[in-house]
Amino acid sequence: MGSIGLTPGDIRSREDIKRDWGGGIQGGIIPSDTTPNVFIYSDPAEAERYGYHWDGPSKDVNGAPLFLYTGTGNYGDQYITGLNGSVLRHKEHGRSLHLFLFYSDRPQGGKLHTYVGEYEVDSDLPYVREDGLDRANEQRSAVVFRLRPVGSVLPDASAQHSAADVSVGESRLVPVESVNVTGFDRDPTQGGTARRREAELSDRYLKYLVGLGHDVKNCVVRPRGVLRDLRTDLFDVTANELYEAKGTATRNAVRLAIGQLFDYRRLIESKDATLTVLLPERPADDLIALLRSCNIGCVYESGRGNFVRE
Repeated sequence: MGSIGLTPGDIRSREDIKRDWGGGIQGGIIPSDTTPNVFIYSDPAEAERYGYHWDGPSKDVNGAPLFLYTGTGNYGDQYITGLNGSVLRHKEHGRSLHLFLFYSDRPQGGKLHTYVGEYEVDSDLPYVREDGLDRANEQRSAVVFRLRPVGSVLPDASAQHSAADVSVGESRLVPVESVNVTGFDRDPTQGGTARRREAELSDRYLKYLVGLGHDVKNCVVRPRGVLRDLRTDLFDVTANELYEAKGTATRNAVRLAIGQLFDYRRLIESKDATLTVLLPERPADDLIALLRSCNIGCVYESGRGNFVRE
């Protein structure tokens, strides 16, 4: 284990790496077949095309450098087997882990890569799981490795993404974003029309609450071990009430809202906040009964801009 004779910043092709240290020239994770090494290749721009939104340098809560690297597997959930297992268990197998970043395409074909340095999986939290889309645009659970530098690494690979701290959770209040259709934690079963209706409904109810003199915010939460923020819908600071808005009053929408509200309340600072679902119309009696059984309120719109509380 250890050095392969490269200095961070050196530029090599995959063919060079294969010739000198073994392995292959295709894929992002390449265990060598002739030396005790595992080579990983990162190309953040290319990764974005396949839903790998987390790849890149980061820092932990103490400011120590990390590199986040999404495991392999283009379709469906990712598992710690095969090539992903070779990363997780590289020390157990007596192998060093070496990171390369895409540098440029070569005129004659292929790519050049910058050697970043040697890394190892974090011993306390080697990886986290993140929800995202796979190559077929289907929801899946991805593995994101947390890598620590071993010795000197390329300086630029330890100074970005400081917001991606996953060692602790956090919660904060922020101004409400107007008609936020992208959101942070949207329902993947809803189409664009339903999301737009949801955002516009939230916007109208925000104006209604502000008209009553209420202070209304969004809560942004970051659970421990999660790489990106989750943004709640409206939080009425004045009434200590957390809302989850849905663009339809269907059973699936109400069920999802119940789960989201319980999830959010355990993460926000106000653990005793009242929970309420905001809907575009009155739901079925049975759904109102369901909400009451969960001690969750219901507010729905009865005529544009007029809201009724059950």
